[in-house]
Amino acid sequence: MEHPHFDASDSVAMPRTIMRSHAGIFTAWLLLTVVNLGFHRLIPLDETRYASVAWDMWVRHNWLVPHLNGIPYHHKPPLLFWIDNLGWALFGVNELWLLLVSPLCALASLYALSYLAGQLWPGNQQAMRMAPWLLFGSLIWGAYLNSSMFDMLLGLCVLAAMIGLVKASKNLDWRYWAWYALGCGFGLLAKGPVVFMHILAPFLLGLFWSDTAKRDPGKWYLQGGIALVIGIAIGLAWAVPAVLNAGDAFGGTLLWHQTADRVVNSFAHRRPLWWYLELSPMILFPWFFWPRFWQAVCRKELFADPTVRFCAIWFFAGILGFSAISGKQVHYLLPLMPALALLTSRALTSRAPAGLRLGDFLPFVVIGLFGLGLLLLPMLPNVKTYHWLQNRQIWWPLAIIATSIAGIVLKTQSRRLTPYSLSASVIVVLMTSLAGFFSSTGNAFHLNDAAVQLEKYLKAGEPIAWAGKYDGQFLFLLRLKEPMTVIQPKDMPQWLHEYPHGHVVSIGPSQNPVNKRIRLQTDYVQPYREEWLIVQSLPNA
Repeated sequence: MEHPHFDASDSVAMPRTIMRSHAGIFTAWLLLTVVNLGFHRLIPLDETRYASVAWDMWVRHNWLVPHLNGIPYHHKPPLLFWIDNLGWALFGVNELWLLLVSPLCALASLYALSYLAGQLWPGNQQAMRMAPWLLFGSLIWGAYLNSSMFDMLLGLCVLAAMIGLVKASKNLDWRYWAWYALGCGFGLLAKGPVVFMHILAPFLLGLFWSDTAKRDPGKWYLQGGIALVIGIAIGLAWAVPAVLNAGDAFGGTLLWHQTADRVVNSFAHRRPLWWYLELSPMILFPWFFWPRFWQAVCRKELFADPTVRFCAIWFFAGILGFSAISGKQVHYLLPLMPALALLTSRALTSRAPAGLRLGDFLPFVVIGLFGLGLLLLPMLPNVKTYHWLQNRQIWWPLAIIATSIAGIVLKTQSRRLTPYSLSASVIVVLMTSLAGFFSSTGNAFHLNDAAVQLEKYLKAGEPIAWAGKYDGQFLFLLRLKEPMTVIQPKDMPQWLHEYPHGHVVSIGPSQNPVNKRIRLQTDYVQPYREEWLIVQSLPNA
């Protein structure tokens, strides 16, 4: 195997280089986060739902059983909601904190990944510098970095577990297994049993990558098994009291339907077995289109390194596991992306730098083609496009095309391409796309304007009801202390007869819906994702 070459004269300078790299990571993270906070508001359905669950916990002071609109919420464990409430206790109730939790978890993950690279390959300062940039520059990880969801929090828990596992592979010390146990336990509290899809295979297959596990397998599996039991106990320390408090129906749904049913017969996001393979160009972007990436990682001698096998087991076992289950979403893979970044950093640093090749331009060409498609697609006749694409700001695709051209020109002049250049280009595209997307969608992907209108009705003493399936869209935005009234669309005439000054909120495909049973006036309307949110009432009410 080829090994990276280090100059002894760099022994003092290299840590400074890592510090500069970490400063660069922070600067890139800060820029992306500032752009996100400047344009991003809580997106329905998921982000507004989770904000409403956290708000319900705040109002009820019930830290044990999450609720949504007065009903026990069994879909997710409470760790994210606890963190939301902790931030509100420190800084006051606000939307900004909700939008910062995931980015802060992502930033901690980037530094944790650099530390893990140093544990895997002591002395390989290049891998410590490169791994977080490879992760940050991966399209799907960077795209979800600012989402107010569970995956970045889960990813941080997984990294904590993996740091403990790697350190235990060198020394079977209980201090290291404690990190594995905590990563498991807090992962359970973050997103439930799915944490085992990420942390179990590297432990169970320890004989394939850990010399310590080979020398003393009994002790390895005994200590690791105890750590897993402790991690499960951390999860059960919440789950058991919550079930006892909320009842058997809550427990059955939490412990069975939200795990086994998702695996065997998902009620949502059902995809074919090969779905992730189909999306691999996007999941692995930009590395998928960089020939040097494939040349580096597809070398048999690379996997003679046990630590590379550790990264491969972590990544591919997770991919196979998620491919096998019924329910699939791209963001389920986010906690696996650090494994790919580690593997790639090791592969690239084990080869001597090479001059610029024609294939090095391909990722920039793909970026340019994306910008070109964004520019031309809305102009093509008879092509059905999303509302946001029809309304996209012209500067958005032009900025992406400019990023592509700048990358090609700069690499032509420097005569070399590094992963840092690709990562920086992807981060620029992400910043541009955040600003461009939310500028193009207007208020279609946030409900703050609608909340302002509904708040006027509430202050005037005019009741509000939601017609149809309700996902807690307005509980937090309106700071409601009581559950939102929910009715069926067919019951709108009866409800408005009882509350003649009331207003009914509904979602539909048309901004001018016609109710055959009752004549209504439209008080407010706005785009809602690819549909319309409409507020109606009795005429002249």
